[in-house]
Amino acid sequence: MRSSVIDAAHRTPDVAPGNAGQNGPHVNRPHNQMPRLPDTSLPGIPARSRCAPIEGWMPLILLGIALYCVVASVVTAQWVSYSNLLFWSPLVGLLLGLVVAKVRHLPQSMLHVAACLIGYWFAVWLTCYVGFHVPWTHLLGTMKASFTSGFASAGLPDNTLVFFFYLSFLCFFLGYFGCWLVYHAHLPWLVALVYSAILLVNLNYVQQDAAYLVVLLAAALVLLIARVHIVTQLVQWVHDGLYTDQVWRSAMTWRCMRVACVLAFVVVIACMVLPVPAQPESGKQIWDRMNTVVNTIADGHLSLQDPRSLLGGSQTSANFFGDQLPIVGKVSLPSGEVLTYSSTSAAPSYLEGFTYNHFDGHTWTTTLTARNESSYLANTTIPADVARSHANTLKTTVNVVRAPQGSKNYIFAPDQPIRFTVPTTVYNDGTSGAWVQQVPLQSKERYQVTSLEPVHNTQSLQAVPLPEYDGTPSLWKADANFIQLAQFYLQTPRDLSPAVARTMHQWTNGAHDAYSALKLLETHLSDPRAFIYSLDNAPVPNNVDAVDWLLQTRTGYCTYYATAMAIMARQLGIPTRVVNGFSQGMFDQQRHAWSVQGGDAHSWVQAYLPSIGWVDFDPTPGYPANAMPVAQSSTSGSTHNVGQVLPGKTQLRKQSPTPTPTQKFNQGNQAAQHHSAGIATNWVLWTALGGLLVVIALLVLIGGLMYRGRNFSTQGSLVTQKFLQVCYLAGLTGLGPKSWQTPYEYGEMLSRHVPQQTRSLWRLTEMFVRERWAAPHQVPRYEEVEAVEKFWPSLQHALLWRRWHKR
Repeated sequence: MRSSVIDAAHRTPDVAPGNAGQNGPHVNRPHNQMPRLPDTSLPGIPARSRCAPIEGWMPLILLGIALYCVVASVVTAQWVSYSNLLFWSPLVGLLLGLVVAKVRHLPQSMLHVAACLIGYWFAVWLTCYVGFHVPWTHLLGTMKASFTSGFASAGLPDNTLVFFFYLSFLCFFLGYFGCWLVYHAHLPWLVALVYSAILLVNLNYVQQDAAYLVVLLAAALVLLIARVHIVTQLVQWVHDGLYTDQVWRSAMTWRCMRVACVLAFVVVIACMVLPVPAQPESGKQIWDRMNTVVNTIADGHLSLQDPRSLLGGSQTSANFFGDQLPIVGKVSLPSGEVLTYSSTSAAPSYLEGFTYNHFDGHTWTTTLTARNESSYLANTTIPADVARSHANTLKTTVNVVRAPQGSKNYIFAPDQPIRFTVPTTVYNDGTSGAWVQQVPLQSKERYQVTSLEPVHNTQSLQAVPLPEYDGTPSLWKADANFIQLAQFYLQTPRDLSPAVARTMHQWTNGAHDAYSALKLLETHLSDPRAFIYSLDNAPVPNNVDAVDWLLQTRTGYCTYYATAMAIMARQLGIPTRVVNGFSQGMFDQQRHAWSVQGGDAHSWVQAYLPSIGWVDFDPTPGYPANAMPVAQSSTSGSTHNVGQVLPGKTQLRKQSPTPTPTQKFNQGNQAAQHHSAGIATNWVLWTALGGLLVVIALLVLIGGLMYRGRNFSTQGSLVTQKFLQVCYLAGLTGLGPKSWQTPYEYGEMLSRHVPQQTRSLWRLTEMFVRERWAAPHQVPRYEEVEAVEKFWPSLQHALLWRRWHKR
């Protein structure tokens, strides 16, 4: 048996054969003393395979299973429309991550930038041309508006376009990042942490049983970690000089994988036993408590006598469905699904149950008592607050899954309910303020409610002046409910901080009508750049009112923000009240209904405008902004009727006269201009995509060439580096080393093809053999290594010239 050139590149024996220090091309070498290294390929990969990575394809398959579990959770959560298209992005990310992970001779930072650009433009293409069919310039403009002016200025409802782009790029990056970590950094446990965290976050918003995703993810990640670990360990053993045959390595690999399968089975059983749906809520509570710690320390309210104050441990949770609502650090909400609803309107609705109108600085209560009760039989019409000439009748069916526990049997319905199919008690002081079922709500109970969906136009809303600008005769005093409103819905705390009024005047500066002032208050409070939503906060000090505390800490849950807006609006003379109920929930495609969870319990604001009635506003950050009509210019002969669905959803119904021939001509010109702009945009987009395809092809080509030469990559000392570079450059011209050749045989073969470099080739070969196999006192000396640096340029030039000449 002899030692081949390829074997020598992967090992360093301790003892070498004799006569290793002789020089010259005619050295007699006892080759039979150099045993050849057995096949060093990894289990399951052929010895001469060039297409498979050293880790094999199994980690890629396991990684793909785990990744698509995460993407499936994103799709099942139904964040955006066309969510099934998100399955395309991970595949591109996996393939690109594998290529980048195996390119060794290009800077990884440069490759990461190129990969991110490719993923960015793929997400743009997927969003604009596959999903929403809009020009890519529209997406970029929407993104710019989102970052500069906030999401409210985006062109699509709820900024769906930008969010879909974000999710598509996120799915791409998860595939790219995971593949690179597995095949380059060999850190599968980090992939497991990232994927698990994202899966749990998304499962918190999934309205159906998706526990199978947790089971598949856990099993795939356990096997992935085991497979990558054993492969990495085998490679390390080979590099350390432990040489075994293929049979032993295969047995070792499959033995470890069998143990991993048993461990995966145990993990799967644990995943099926644990209450998976409850885990994300627990995780959210942990982050909320960390936020509480930061706020408590930052505000200087840490008490050494009571260490529990650091976590808000001494405060009690507020009952969200009680007769009074104290504003404390945290609130108790129901868990799980509470109810589902469907309606004749395509848009969702907030479901209100009861209101508060009196605030003492820390607690909301209501002045509605038993003397304000009015009982109504099933299907009996309840008087409307205000006679509305423009209103749509909305019918909603509510299915109770788990009735919330409150001080009364509150029944929930969209704004302005006028009829229930169950006996109902209404608390009314001129306008309805609470709706109670005469018997307790039961699980699986079903009722229907008819309500009036208000239809307003912008001009009528902005026609109501602020009370301080009200003329004569007074519009406010002429309203039938003015006396009750002035008595019960304009009250403010006696010890309210002057800072609240200063902030209110600063935010509403320049507004002369009530609706514009209310929108300004709502916009400032709901700005996520200025305020943070949190369910677990530092307790409100007894000597500070809750509104001033919110302006100081900039964090709180929905009741904080509803309180601030209601009190500031009252300082302007606008009657307001705080409404408790549920936000719109999420749509369940399987049941074709909106599902409302306990975490959807919500507080928002209703402001009363004369002859219009109660108008809804939602100032809480992170919740959809109340999409009441915005100011629009109107032309003569046309009317703009705007229908409101409770906060966040508005339907625009425009009724315009038949267009004249001139208008038709102008519309045709505009359409032609948009078509031409679309064609120009297509050329730009396809040019950019063509450039990206060229970049991808170059990266694949470079990766293939670099991967082909991985066995001859530069490593070890200068002599070893130069010798392996000779092998690589010669291999590009078809003169690579054969598995049966010793270094001397290979050097002699190269000398016949490059005769002018015979002496340089032999000196380099001889030093390489001495460095690998000779005794320590016979390794190349410093002056010999310096000589290699001197003759290397000419040797490299000769090999490169031969490659060029052959082409």
